[in-house]
Amino acid sequence: MTTEKGNSKAKLERLIRRNSELLAENNRLLKKMYRHALWSFWVRMLWYTVMVGLPFIFYFYVLEPYVATFGSSYETFVNGMNVLPVLQDIEQLLQGGQ
Repeated sequence: MTTEKGNSKAKLERLIRRNSELLAENNRLLKKMYRHALWSFWVRMLWYTVMVGLPFIFYFYVLEPYVATFGSSYETFVNGMNVLPVLQDIEQLLQGGQ
């Protein structure tokens, strides 16, 4: 009977030791997962910031000078078209015919 209690006690100690090892391994894995999730969050935030901000940066630094130049050229073109005598005659004809 004492050997049975001794075997039972040794088995219980072995199980407790194994449980402790599994708990330590579980904690290491959880810390790794947390660290990975944190890095993933910040990389994702950076990625979305770049994806949203890049078009604005591209417009203001690359396209905006061309758009401004085209806009002033277009206004000059429209003003020049309004000065043409042929277009003014057609406009007067259309207004007088009504």
